[in-house]
This record gives sequence, C-alpha cells and structure tokens, in this order.
Amino acid sequence: MARKFYYDTGSEKVGPVTGNELVRLRAAGQLDDNTWVRREDSGTWRPLHSVNLREEEEEEANPGLLKTLWRSGMLVPLLLVGLGLVIFAMLAVGALSIFWPVLLIVAVIWMLNQLFK
Repeated sequence: MARKFYYDTGSEKVGPVTGNELVRLRAAGQLDDNTWVRREDSGTWRPLHSVNLREEEEEEANPGLLKTLWRSGMLVPLLLVGLGLVIFAMLAVGALSIFWPVLLIVAVIWMLNQLFK
C-alpha cells in the first residue's frame, strides 16, 4: 500500500498525497528538497530531502506491468478478454467431452468418403 504524506507550502498544508505524487511534484519543480513533509501516520515534520522516497522513485521510473496497463486503461479490457477466453475454453472442453463420440463418427465417415471418392 502506498505511503501517504502531507507537505507544507508555507501558506497551507496539503495532503494526504502519495510518495509518487511527492516525487512528481519535486521533478516538476513545485516542491524543493527543503519543503517540509510528514508521513500521514506521524506528527513529525521533516525536510523533503530527509525522507526516503527511493521506493516511490523506482516505481515511478520503472512501473510494473499491471501499473502500466492500469494507467493506459487496458487492464480491464484485457482481463475481460482473458475471462472470455477461459470461459470459451471451458465450454469447448466440456462440449468435446460430451460430443467426442459423435465427432469421432463424423471424422470416420469423412475419411471413408475421402478414401472412396
């Protein structure tokens, strides 16, 4: 679960925001290393440069596949397609298990028909 932080702009306290949001705000120049921040579960304010945001920075630089798919809006459609394929496979296997004798007879008749043309 993402850690949450508050930050102090000098005129107001903003938050809670995720560590990823702090990383983005710092990269955009809206926050500097001397901005006062505190974790949501702490009452201690510290300068941003003293907060370890390495995990958030790594996640921002190298998001995982699920996060990339979520951001692009493709996760839900891919999950629905996958679910559809699983259901189709289950139905196909079920149909084959029920109708295999019929399919076998049809295949034998077709082969005999091809043989005696």
